[in-house]
Amino acid sequence: MKKQNLSVLEMVLVIIPFTNAFGIDRFIMGDNKWGLIRLLIGIFTVGTVGFVLWIIDLVFLVMGNYQTDMMKYINK
Repeated sequence: MKKQNLSVLEMVLVIIPFTNAFGIDRFIMGDNKWGLIRLLIGIFTVGTVGFVLWIIDLVFLVMGNYQTDMMKYINK
């Protein structure tokens, strides 16, 4: 399930560093594959790489190009 329009709850989950760095926001939005990947990345790097990914998500959210599917970031 990929969405363009985010609800207020989904936007808040993206903005909160802890939920985004550990992939919790991805699980809530229904993207379990990337949620699990982000959770494992967050655990194994003690949140440091997750924090960088959170900043990237914030930039895309502000620009209006936020996607739950990480491959869309790479393909742009």
